Amino acid sequence: MHDLIIRNATVFDGAGSPGVSADIAIDGDRVSAVGEVQDAAAETVDASGLAAAPGFIDVHSHDDFQVLTEPDVTHNALQGITTVIVGNCGFGAAPSDAAEEQMKAIQQIDPSAEAWSGYAGYFEAVDRNPPSLNVAALVGHHTVRRAAMGGVEKRAPSPDELAAMRRMVAEGMEAGAVGLSTGLVYEPGRYSETAEVVALAEEAAARSGIYVSHMRDEADGLLNAVQETIGIGSSAGCGVEISHHKAVGRDNWGKVTRSLEMIEAAQASGMDVTADQYPYTARTTMLFALVQNGTFGSGSGGAMGRSSPDEVLLCSVPGSPELEGRTLQSFVEEWDLPGEDTAKRILSDHGNEVLVAAFGMDEGDVRMVMAHPSTMIGTDGLDRGSKPHPRAWGTYPRILGKYVREEGILSLADAIWRMSGFPAKKFSLKDRGEIRPGAFADIVLFDPETVIDRATFEDPRNGPDGMPHVIVNGQFIVRNGEHTHARAGRMLRRGEE
Repeated sequence: MHDLIIRNATVFDGAGSPGVSADIAIDGDRVSAVGEVQDAAAETVDASGLAAAPGFIDVHSHDDFQVLTEPDVTHNALQGITTVIVGNCGFGAAPSDAAEEQMKAIQQIDPSAEAWSGYAGYFEAVDRNPPSLNVAALVGHHTVRRAAMGGVEKRAPSPDELAAMRRMVAEGMEAGAVGLSTGLVYEPGRYSETAEVVALAEEAAARSGIYVSHMRDEADGLLNAVQETIGIGSSAGCGVEISHHKAVGRDNWGKVTRSLEMIEAAQASGMDVTADQYPYTARTTMLFALVQNGTFGSGSGGAMGRSSPDEVLLCSVPGSPELEGRTLQSFVEEWDLPGEDTAKRILSDHGNEVLVAAFGMDEGDVRMVMAHPSTMIGTDGLDRGSKPHPRAWGTYPRILGKYVREEGILSLADAIWRMSGFPAKKFSLKDRGEIRPGAFADIVLFDPETVIDRATFEDPRNGPDGMPHVIVNGQFIVRNGEHTHARAGRMLRRGEE
C-alpha cells in the first residue's frame, strides 16, 4: 500500500515534455510510480482537471531569515514554491552578525536566535528548525566583505582581507552552498573591483558552484555589466546566472535584445550562462539605493535607471505603516520639493530601511526575456511592510495564468521546465525539479484553466486562485488552498540528496 496516490492528473515531468494523464504514487518523501497505479493507498487525491508539476524552485529568494522566523513562508508556499534559493544579490546569511547588519532593510533575524559564525551554522539552524519549504543557499559577497573588512569600506581589500573573504566563501561552499552571489549596485559590493569578485568566484568554482549576480548596472551600462558578469564566470571557471534580467529606464528599453545575444554568444563558446526573471515591470529595492545611484537626479538615473516620483511606491516604512502604499509623488506635492529632495527627507525622517517598488521597465522587454530559452523564473520577493511588491505572493501563478494561458508567451510544459527542472539542474539540486520514480515528492497541483495571481500593488498579500495543493517531501504544506503548517522542508546542500 502506498502512502499517497494522486489520481487522474495531467502530469508534467519538469523536463519540458508535454503533460500526460497519469497517477502518481508517493511513499515517504519520494515518488514511487508514475502511470496507471493499480495499488491502494493510505490516502488518495482525485486530481481530475488539475495539472501536476514538480514543485517550483524560486531561484531568487531573499527569505534567508524568514525561513527561520516565519517558517510557514506563506507567501511562497501558497504559490507552489517548494524550494527557495536564498543568499541572492550578495545578501548572504553568514556570519550572522554581519548578515543581520547587511540585511536589516529587507528582513530581520529573531533577536533570540543563536548566532552562527559560518554557513555550516546557518545550515544547522535550518536543520534544527525546518520550515515548510526546502532551502538552498548562495554565499553572499556583501556579507563576507562586511565581515572581513569591518563594515562598509569604499576601497579594495588588503591581501589579508581578501584572504579572509576567500576563506569565508570556501567555508560556505564546503558546507554545501550552491554558489556565490554579488549585488554590485549595493553597498558594500559596489566598491569592489572585478578582480576581487573573480578571486571569490574561484572559490565557488573549485567546489562546483556557480556565480550569480545582480549586476553592476541594469540601465545605461547594462551591456558592459553583462560583459563583466560573463567575464567573471569565464575567468573563475564557473557557470553564471544573471539575476532578474532586465533593462531599466525608458532610454534603455530594447537593450535586452543585445544582452540576450551576449548570453547566446557565451553559450555558443561553451559557457553555462543563464538568467532569471520576475514577470513585472516594477522592481523592489531600498529607497536609499535609488538615491545613492541617482535615480531621481537630472541625468539618466545611474546604474539603477531613472524612475519618476509617480512611478515609486512605498512598500515598507518601519514604524510608519500609514505611509505604505503612497507614491513618492504624493510627498513631492505635499512638501513642494523636487523628487530627490523628497526621497532624502523620507530617509532622514524614517531611516535607510525604507523599501519601495519602482516602475521603469518595458512590458515588451519582459516578454522578450521570458520567451528566451536562457531564462528561468524567480520571485526576488520581499514580504515586508503592508504593501510589498506583489511578486512576493504572485509570481508563479502570474506566469501560469497571464503569460501561459492568456498570452501564450510560453507553453505550459516550457513554463514548468523553467520553474522546476531547469533551476534544479542549474543549481545542482539532486532529484528535485522532476516528477519521476525516485525523485523527491515536491509537487504542485493547479488548474491550468483558472490559475491566476490575486496579489496586486494595492492589495498584495493574497495567494492565488486555482492552486489547491502543494506537497513537499511527500507532505501537504497546502491543502485546498490553505496552509497546513507542516514543517516538511529541508536544508539542501549542493549535490546531496
